[in-house]
Amino acid sequence: MTSFRCFRVFTILAVGSFVLLNGNSASASVELGDDVGEITLMDARGKELAVAPTKERAAAAFLFLSGRSEAVDQSLEAISTLYRKHRRLGVVYIGVCSNNAESAEELAEYARDRGLIFTIYRDPTGTLSQKLDISTIPSVALVDGTGKLVHRGGLESRAGQLAFDAAVVNGIKPKFEGAVVTPSPLAPTEQKQKLHDKYGAISFSSELLFERIPGASVYHCSTIAEAANGDLLCLWYGGSYESADDQTLFLSRRPAGERTWGKPQALISGPDPLPGNGVIFVDGHERVWIIWCRMEYTRPLGRGQGWDNCRLMSRVSTDHGFTWSKDSEFLDAKLRAVPRNPPVRLASGDLVLPLEANVDGVAGSIFLIGADGGKQWRRGGFTNGGNQPAVIQRNDKSLFSMMRHAPRITQIESSDGGETWTKATPSALRCPDSGITMTRLANGHVVAVFNDSELARTPLSIVRSVDEGRTWETPFHLESNPGEYSYPCIIQTGDGKIHVTFTFRRYSIKHVELNEDWLIHTERPN
Repeated sequence: MTSFRCFRVFTILAVGSFVLLNGNSASASVELGDDVGEITLMDARGKELAVAPTKERAAAAFLFLSGRSEAVDQSLEAISTLYRKHRRLGVVYIGVCSNNAESAEELAEYARDRGLIFTIYRDPTGTLSQKLDISTIPSVALVDGTGKLVHRGGLESRAGQLAFDAAVVNGIKPKFEGAVVTPSPLAPTEQKQKLHDKYGAISFSSELLFERIPGASVYHCSTIAEAANGDLLCLWYGGSYESADDQTLFLSRRPAGERTWGKPQALISGPDPLPGNGVIFVDGHERVWIIWCRMEYTRPLGRGQGWDNCRLMSRVSTDHGFTWSKDSEFLDAKLRAVPRNPPVRLASGDLVLPLEANVDGVAGSIFLIGADGGKQWRRGGFTNGGNQPAVIQRNDKSLFSMMRHAPRITQIESSDGGETWTKATPSALRCPDSGITMTRLANGHVVAVFNDSELARTPLSIVRSVDEGRTWETPFHLESNPGEYSYPCIIQTGDGKIHVTFTFRRYSIKHVELNEDWLIHTERPN
């Protein structure tokens, strides 16, 4: 390979006003143009590593840093950007830490957390830093393929180009000036940093709850809840077709600590009563509720008919969904409504249950308020700006709701706990007139699942908001193949995992389990 001094690549790398301070002192043991001689560093095993000139690389950049330096932390993005450029020119970056207080384990943990793509070696006696007269960090010494020192200092800047970058791409030693990041001493006295797990660890798994259920052909409209004992409970309906006489509400359980869903159990089967949508949730007293709608139209019903005349029913379990009370009418007999999403528990302890409803002949959405954790229920506000709402509570105690509406999901707000709501306005999220879902995570972030399309129930996408639903990040697709992937339900369990269930081509119900890191990190530095 041609030596470093023969490289002539006139590409400029602009990094704005960000620069690093020159770490030179007045004199150096090794002058520019001199042979550096033998370089010995300590690897993670405590073994000496001799670094010698080789034709296998054009140059070696010895980057002096520390895992306890704020100046280094502030420089890492620029350093990583440079390395991605310089490695294509045959330059190898070698991290050097001359702070004896920092162990190999601490440095390795720091490098992993910050996503570095070069190794940090130890110079515990400061031999190399003294030889190259490095006294502050971050600083860099560039040694070409013949072993000569061709650049030493920081990354001073002029007109957007860094001095170190110019030395690499042009083979010269420019003397640039500019704004600087205040350097750290070569061996910082600060304690070990508390690492913030910048890149996290992604978690994702998925499975169908079942392949077939005897006596049923199609399945739809699932909801999911975590019982107080940690079991996951999933509820949905199935039958020969939507609104068929044999329509049945099914329940499946995934015991805490296990990965397999149990055999679906038929809870309520048509034709009398004929169950429609149901929602399963846990109230403020660890009781499991199922609120479901009884289809009141005269049978037989055509496919998909009967949803505008449904009476709410309920059953309650005090043993995590193993046994149930008798079904009874929920709230008042005049209300015609269909459940879709679980309620939100407010800071006050009240529950707010969002429903699709028909009130005085007007179709829209109504919010029922369950005082004292669901002990007493009453009607709240109504809106005709969309249906099948999902709702969260914001930090200021106001409520935010999104509703199914084509071609855009609509949104409303309430400042009085759901008693009244603002006029619906379109959101930025698309909707092909299909069910949506939303939840607020323990850290305050909001996650929604919806069909990111104006025409079809595919793809099914998940999207995050870090400002309580005011703006949304780029959606991730959970499903994007042909077919129907619809009517999702989302919750976060006590362990921090996010769970989504949804209709899978009407053949089954699918469950997806993921963590928030999966929504954030698309690629690990490598």
